[in-house]
Amino acid sequence: MRTMLQRAFTQAVLTHLHPRSEITISLHILSQDGGVLATCVNASTLALIDAGVPMSDYVVGMSAGVATKTISSRGARSYEESADPLLDVNHIEEGELPHLTVATLGNSERITLLHMESRVHLGMMEGMLAVAVDGCSKLRDMMDGVVRKHGNELARNGAL
Repeated sequence: MRTMLQRAFTQAVLTHLHPRSEITISLHILSQDGGVLATCVNASTLALIDAGVPMSDYVVGMSAGVATKTISSRGARSYEESADPLLDVNHIEEGELPHLTVATLGNSERITLLHMESRVHLGMMEGMLAVAVDGCSKLRDMMDGVVRKHGNELARNGAL
């Protein structure tokens, strides 16, 4: 997970502005109900912003899965009727459904991290990926609103 996080943030953190500096991020997982990698990405982004580390944009992570409905026909044959993508899967869903974790840079569709351990049909993966990237975009907007609100409150209180 360390390597994945490091690679995801390499594209966003503007290290050339502080060439002799080292950035260390310590993450402590207190509870695990799924989406750990995506949560670590989002927590790291907010920690770097809070620390004043210059970044080109937010790195936002999101998990997605796919639930398939299978219909049995006559005999032992079965076929998949539909595949419904799910956003932000929990621990139980991660254990039973194919899932992936995506991190994007800002509102763009530029993927900085893609992690998937399940085997899945390409068509299902495209659906999961589209839902996850859209979720990242929406979460980025929410994170930006909260960061700006917090910054404004600090500025009003004279804490900056």
